[in-house]
Amino acid sequence: MKRRVAIYARYSADLQKATSITDQVAMAQKYCDEQGYDVVEIFTDEEITGRHLRRPGFQELKKAVEERRIDLVVVEMLDRLSRRTADALHSWELLKFSGVDLFSIKEGQQDFLTVLLRGYGAQAFSESVGFHTRRGMQGALGRGRLHTSAFGYRVLSEKTEGLSREVDAEQAVVVLRIYEEAAAGKSALQIAHGLNADGIKAPRGGTWDASTIRGNRKRGEGILHNRLYIGEAQVCRTTQSYHPETGARRVDLSPNEMVSATFPELQIVPDKLWAAVQAKLKEDQVGRTENPVRSRRRKHLFSGLMVCGCCGAHYVKMSSTSFACNEGRKKACKNRTNISQKRLERRVFGRLRDAFRSPELFAAFEAALREERQKLASFDPATEIARLESLIRKEEAKQESIFRAIEEGAPFAAFRARSKAIDGELTALRARLEEASSRGRVAAHDLPDTATLFARAVDAMETLLGDPDLVHQAHTYLRNLITRIVLVPDPAAEHGVSIKLETDFAALLGGADTGHAHGLASCLMC
Repeated sequence: MKRRVAIYARYSADLQKATSITDQVAMAQKYCDEQGYDVVEIFTDEEITGRHLRRPGFQELKKAVEERRIDLVVVEMLDRLSRRTADALHSWELLKFSGVDLFSIKEGQQDFLTVLLRGYGAQAFSESVGFHTRRGMQGALGRGRLHTSAFGYRVLSEKTEGLSREVDAEQAVVVLRIYEEAAAGKSALQIAHGLNADGIKAPRGGTWDASTIRGNRKRGEGILHNRLYIGEAQVCRTTQSYHPETGARRVDLSPNEMVSATFPELQIVPDKLWAAVQAKLKEDQVGRTENPVRSRRRKHLFSGLMVCGCCGAHYVKMSSTSFACNEGRKKACKNRTNISQKRLERRVFGRLRDAFRSPELFAAFEAALREERQKLASFDPATEIARLESLIRKEEAKQESIFRAIEEGAPFAAFRARSKAIDGELTALRARLEEASSRGRVAAHDLPDTATLFARAVDAMETLLGDPDLVHQAHTYLRNLITRIVLVPDPAAEHGVSIKLETDFAALLGGADTGHAHGLASCLMC
C-alpha cells in the first residue's frame, strides 16, 4: 500500500517571493513521485510568519494528522513548519502520537533530536535577522542612511554618498503650516480641516486625519512629534515582541537601543517653533489620555451603521448630541448637514416599530418559523460547523495579514476600516458558529408556538430600543436587522435630512430570502 503524503509549504512576505510556495510544492512532489508515494493533501500558508501556529494551512494539516488521513508529512525544510523551538517540538509530538512521520527534502528524515536542534536553529536565525537588522539601522544612521518615509522628505538614490534623504521644499511648506497653526492654538482636527479644504494631499494620498497630525507622543510618531523636523533622526525607538501562544504583537519603547544623530540640513521646523508646539501639546494633555478623541468616545446605538449618501463615509459624533459626515467634518465632502441623536433615534425607532407590527412581518415570521422547524428536524450541525470554522480561519488569515503589514511599517490608519470590517465579520461568524452548535442540541418540537415567539421578539426589540442602559445589546440586535442607515441632505425632508434604512428582515427571520418572498421592503424611508 502506498504511503499517504501531505505536503506543507509556507513563505513569509519579508523573506521570500510568492513563487516560493510553487517551488516548495514542486520539490516535494518530485521527491514523492520518486519514492512512489501518494500525495493526498497539499497545505499552504502564504505571507504568514512561522513564529506562531495560528496559520490556516497548518491548522488544516493538524486536522488531517489527527484524523489519520496521512502517513507522512513532507516539507522543504523544518523552518517551513515553525520558527520556534517549542512549536516545532509540539508539532513533532502531535505527529508521533498519530503515527505520522516527518521528512525534510533538504534535511532528511526527522526525529526528536533533529527537530530539537533545527527548531532551535530556525528560532535563533529568526532572532538573529531581527538583531542584525536593528544593528544595521543603527550603523547606517551614522553614515546618514535613514530608513524613514516621513512627510517632508524625498528619497535620494542609493548611489548617492552621504545622506539618503533631502528636504522636499513643497511638502516642507505644509509641515511648517501645521506647526504654525498648532502653535497658534488650532487642534489637530482643525488643522486637518484646513488642509483638506485647500486640497492638500495627506502623506499617503487621500484626506488628512487628526491622528496623522497628532500621532503618538511616546513613540515620537505623527507630524507634531517627529523630531526629524528639527534635524534629529532616531532609529530603534521601539521594539516588537510576540506572545508565545497567540502570536499577538506588542510594541514597547526601547530606550537602551535607541540611537539618534543630528542632521542640520534636514531641519524644517525652527527650534523656537518646535518648543512652542511641544509646550502647547503638553498643556493640552493635562487631564486627558494619550488619545483625547478615544477618551471621550462612547458607544452609541447606531455606531458603524450610519453612512453619508454623498461620499459613502461614516457618520460620526461631532458633539455630545449630534452626528455628521466624517469627511464633511474635514471639509472633504459637500455634506455639512448634521442631525441630533434624539431626532435620528425618534425617526428610526418610529419606522421600525411600524414595520414590526405589520401583518406582513407576522406572516413572514410564521412561514420562516415553519421552515426552520423542518430544517431543525433534519439538521446536521457537523457540516455547518465545519463550514463556519473554515470561514473563520480565512478571516483570521486576513486579519493576520493586516497585523503583519503594520508590523512591517504600514500605518494603521490605512487598514483601520478593513480591520474593523474583518472584526465585525469574525464576530458574526463566531455568533453563527455558536448558533449552529446550539441548534444541534435543540429539537424542533421544543420550540414555542409562532404567536408566542413573535410576541417575544417584538417585546425584546421594543425593550432594547427604549432602554439606554442596554445600548450595547441593542446595537448588536440592530446590526442583524439594519445593514446601513443612509443620510442625505434634503431641504424638503424633515430636519433637512432624508434617512433611508437598508434592512434585512430576512436575517431577523433566519432566512436569506424570506423577507423578499413576503413582499417586505428592503429599504425603509423615515
